[in-house]
Amino acid sequence: MRHHTPYNGNQACGPTQTIVCPTKCNEVNTASQSNVQYIHPSHTVVKNHHLVKNTHVYPHSTSWQNTVNSVNVYGGSPQVPAPPVPSAPVNQPPRPGFWR
Repeated sequence: MRHHTPYNGNQACGPTQTIVCPTKCNEVNTASQSNVQYIHPSHTVVKNHHLVKNTHVYPHSTSWQNTVNSVNVYGGSPQVPAPPVPSAPVNQPPRPGFWR
């Protein structure tokens, strides 16, 4: 005996078929935030420049010296006119240093 499946209006007659429809893709967007810290180091070098200016001086002085010489010259006695010679007697010899 054959066994019959009772007719159901929702089913087709014959063997049951399975049909797989294409997958419907739903897209859900989410957002997140992260903080990335970038470090940019910097450095300042302060260079102090100092100039030592060496000034060379050569002081020079000039002096003068005067020499003074003194000479004492002693001459004879100044020329003084001789006193008048008295007339001598003719027979007396003349005095030395006097002329007649």
